[in-house]
Amino acid sequence: MTSTHETETFRRAFDLALDNLMVALKEAQDYLGNGNDLAAIGTLIDIDERFGDFQTALRLFVASRRNAP
Repeated sequence: MTSTHETETFRRAFDLALDNLMVALKEAQDYLGNGNDLAAIGTLIDIDERFGDFQTALRLFVASRRNAP
């Protein structure tokens, strides 16, 4: 069974990973809207890594919720 403290820790990690992903996507969208195509591309160069962080955080959070009291 996962403790409430662990679940909260995984929730915070998930929230942070989601925020980081959303910030990168919004930044790229803003660059595109302003005609800065290369800046948009540069912003998303590491999107696979950011999405991997998001997926991992989501998996940990879901598992902790399943095992929560």
